[in-house]
Amino acid sequence: MLSDEVLDLIEPIIGPNIGLWSSHFICKDPYVGRATPWHEDSAYWNGRLSSFDKIVTVWLAIDRSNRENGCMRVIPGTHRGGFSEYEDIDTERNVFPTQIKGELDENKAVYFELEPGECSLHDSRIIHGAAPNTSPYRRCGYTMRYFSTEARVIPERNPGFKIWLARGKDIAGSPFVNA
Repeated sequence: MLSDEVLDLIEPIIGPNIGLWSSHFICKDPYVGRATPWHEDSAYWNGRLSSFDKIVTVWLAIDRSNRENGCMRVIPGTHRGGFSEYEDIDTERNVFPTQIKGELDENKAVYFELEPGECSLHDSRIIHGAAPNTSPYRRCGYTMRYFSTEARVIPERNPGFKIWLARGKDIAGSPFVNA
């Protein structure tokens, strides 16, 4: 997550001053994985950063990721909009308790089918989601979320949350644990 190989992918997109917002594994077990409803990552962070420009997620495939096992899909161009409205949904069949309200044209969706070791990158504001895993194969990926240090992480809205200065310098005065 702080490796030059990954940061070299990020720098042309958000610039040389890079903070690591979060990282974690996302797994969908065979046959039992729930759907990931349509959402925008940044909507869950509303009020926690001063800006949502120049935030990108790297999704590194640990296992093969395809339509059968619930690979990620995006609706191109939706990163240009503001936050969408959300509605409550059933958490027995979905990973999150909310989804974007209204109908989306799923025919426009682009599927990120990846082999182990390949990665995709997406803007924090793009609408994306994934179907449940209906295959006999696990789908696991490692996400790394990066932001330009031009945005300030607001400490009082992120109690106990740790961010890392991954490359460059702190521009906005965020509370990096390693700076």
